[in-house]
Amino acid sequence: MSKKNNKNDTVNSKVVKKSQPPQQQQQQQQKKQQQPAKQQPTKQQQPTKQQPTKQQQQQPAKQQPTKQQAQQTTKLTTKEKTIKKVEEKEENVETTNNPMGIEKELFEEISTLQVEIENIGNKEMKQKLKLDLERDTQLSPLYAEREAILKNIPEFWSTCIFKHPILSALITDSKDISFLKHLNGFNVEMKENGNVKFTFTFTNNSFIKNKQIWKEYVFDTDGVSTSCSPIQWKNGNDITKKKEGEDPSFFSWFSDQDDLEIFDIFKHEIWMFPMDFYSKKVEDDE
Repeated sequence: MSKKNNKNDTVNSKVVKKSQPPQQQQQQQQKKQQQPAKQQPTKQQQPTKQQPTKQQQQQPAKQQPTKQQAQQTTKLTTKEKTIKKVEEKEENVETTNNPMGIEKELFEEISTLQVEIENIGNKEMKQKLKLDLERDTQLSPLYAEREAILKNIPEFWSTCIFKHPILSALITDSKDISFLKHLNGFNVEMKENGNVKFTFTFTNNSFIKNKQIWKEYVFDTDGVSTSCSPIQWKNGNDITKKKEGEDPSFFSWFSDQDDLEIFDIFKHEIWMFPMDFYSKKVEDDE
């Protein structure tokens, strides 16, 4: 009996060790209740993937530029640069006429004064032409008599031109010389309105069909302008047409330039005092 009781006691003691008193169990349950429970994320808290809006869906995806598009962009950039350069030139037109870079205000003042100077010069020229007209009217009979005599002297007028220091410098080609040797008449006509007309008469030649060619200088309030007869060149033999880099022909001034220096030479030197230049040739030959 005693052994059985001992076994029962042992079993009871084991049971006692395993089972806890009710108070202790209550305390443990209270602790568990006090511990914050791990909250599971709600549906609202879970991160959701944002769906693209209609506006985003409608926007086209960014495409990488192709080689062709890149070339077009380069061309456009080059074009824009060209346009910019042109605009800069247009904005700085005064720089083209003002190569020394003078201040704009000073340049405008100088230009205004220069215009006034030129206007006074033109007025003086017109006054001088009026005096010339009065004088030439008186000398007209003598000029006609002189011309009748000079026709008997071969190459008289061309010789005067060849020996003039400035006009001779304009003769740059053997064709100019050959053509001018056919010049057998030169006349200066003063008109009542102040205009001056030069007439050149030629013998038959291989250069032009015209018997005469003329150039007229018109003087008015706007300045000086010119007009001339068309030159009918034979067989396309236009000696005024030069290749790039070649010196211009003597006859280029006839149709292209309004050079008052040449006007003054023909009007007041060659026409009025031709013997001064013709005799110079005779002196040189001696």
